Amino acid sequence: MKRILCTIALLALTATGEAQMMLQRSVELTGAHATSDSIAAANKQWWDNQPRWSLDLGISAGGNLYTTDYFESPYFSRYGLLVQVPLVLHYRVSPHWRLGTGLRYDLHFDPLYHAVQINTPIIHGIDFAPIPLAGNTKAYSWRNYIGIPLEATWYPWPREPRQLGITIDLYAGYSISSRIFVETTEVERTVIGPHSESIGIYVGNDETADNDPTLLPWKLELGLTLSTDVLGLIHGVRFFVDLLPTYRDPLIDEPVYTAGMTIFL
Repeated sequence: MKRILCTIALLALTATGEAQMMLQRSVELTGAHATSDSIAAANKQWWDNQPRWSLDLGISAGGNLYTTDYFESPYFSRYGLLVQVPLVLHYRVSPHWRLGTGLRYDLHFDPLYHAVQINTPIIHGIDFAPIPLAGNTKAYSWRNYIGIPLEATWYPWPREPRQLGITIDLYAGYSISSRIFVETTEVERTVIGPHSESIGIYVGNDETADNDPTLLPWKLELGLTLSTDVLGLIHGVRFFVDLLPTYRDPLIDEPVYTAGMTIFL
């Protein structure tokens, strides 16, 4: 009789323990399910309150670092200055994605690496300049574009888009004005006596015609941008490559393409 009572008591304790474990597990699952539902509901409420459309007008500036195989071209630049004025209509298609298109003005100011000179009006363009015995030669490329950007931006953290945005863009533009300016300074000194001299300084400025055929007007640029507002001075880095040539060397009739990296400030 005692064995029977002990067996019944042991079975009752075992059943009670299993019931408590099942109840605890059920409570845990119910709590996790409730937390997940709460997060989903909060995210849905946040997304429902977000504006879908936005029209952005701004200005941005940065420095270009060029990488190219055209070092032996007179049109070669190592670096330059970029100013952009975009007017872009954006649409937030999902918490992570935003699309955009509109108009954008681009200004490129690129110091040329080599000493160059303006060719005759018959040949057009520029060529390498003979090195002066005394003086200096500086040349700058000045290009202005109006075009249409197509953008697709992905936000890893949708609620904090300023932390990081990854943008793929395609920019189709036309140059409304492009020129190359050349400034030459020559210095000549004549010694008259032991303690006297005569110095002559000549400063010459020359430029290509605004419709010079070596400055190709059409631009089709593909870019990848990493943008952020948490680094302070630097607000983004963009890698780009021009699918159309920027210049055409008149003497060898070869196209010159542009590629590199832009650091936005």
